[in-house]
Amino acid sequence: MGKPLISIVFVNYNGKELLRAALRSLRKSTCKNYEVLVVDNASTDGSREMVTKEFSRARLIRNSTNQGYTGINAALPSCKGAYILFLNNDLELHPASIKRLLKVLENDPTAALAVPRLVNYYDRKIDSAGTWVSRSFYNGHHRADKTGNTIKEIPYMGIGLIRKEAVQKFGYLFDPDYFIYAEDLDLGIRIRLLGMKTLHVPSAIAYHMHSQAMKHIPDARKAFLLERNLLTTFYKDMGISSILLFMPYAYAMRLLAILRDILTLRFAVALARIRAVFAVLFSIPSILQKRKKVQSLREAPDSYILKAFTEKHLFSRRKINI
Repeated sequence: MGKPLISIVFVNYNGKELLRAALRSLRKSTCKNYEVLVVDNASTDGSREMVTKEFSRARLIRNSTNQGYTGINAALPSCKGAYILFLNNDLELHPASIKRLLKVLENDPTAALAVPRLVNYYDRKIDSAGTWVSRSFYNGHHRADKTGNTIKEIPYMGIGLIRKEAVQKFGYLFDPDYFIYAEDLDLGIRIRLLGMKTLHVPSAIAYHMHSQAMKHIPDARKAFLLERNLLTTFYKDMGISSILLFMPYAYAMRLLAILRDILTLRFAVALARIRAVFAVLFSIPSILQKRKKVQSLREAPDSYILKAFTEKHLFSRRKINI
């Protein structure tokens, strides 16, 4: 087969049955020129043994601790392909998806990342038409819109096919300090910072089980990680003028979120948001170090980055959680 064109990387933590289904779906793929790497975050459910026994084509990367979705970085030195398809373990791919994503990247040199449409695994009806991010640095997915099957720019996505050269510029796919949540938004903004873009390809479908792998994380922990990572991304990736302009908006929206949590008796979540704000403030020295590296690679102004931002979904009932 020679040097694989695409390196497919899964990250897994105690998701043996999910991972088995995801790996099996690759056998139906119309794309055959690939290698498979599985990053396992110290699972104790027999995931490693299952991969070794049942999927001889897959190479197992063993992390000694659970590093969350950012543990996927451990596979990067072993990726031989010119493209990296990074995936979670709670999805299955349509047979034609990989080829369709690859075709988009090969036809558009300004695209660094091509991502599939997410379709509900169980009912095959509910899907995500893409992602959105507000200047308040809150973000999410939104439901199907009038664009149908049109390929379009979106700000980010947590899975997709990316040019390895884009990853190599930063030295990592996802910021290793994030663990999980907003690592995908950070990647999307860094891509735009390079003057490149992320394209949503509706004809490439991933059947998603909607965060099955993260069900064990308490809501307060999720809120802390999300708020901390969103604010870190804000300070790390954006230009100084944008930070000064949007900082009041970002913190006002967080105050509203905290008040909402209190009014709905979600006191642990409200406290987690407050803790996240202070965690970011106390981490400013390390954030500034990261910022120096990221900004040194900047090839596009904030005006280009902000073209991917919108406010119309922030209070919309059509937004969904993935």
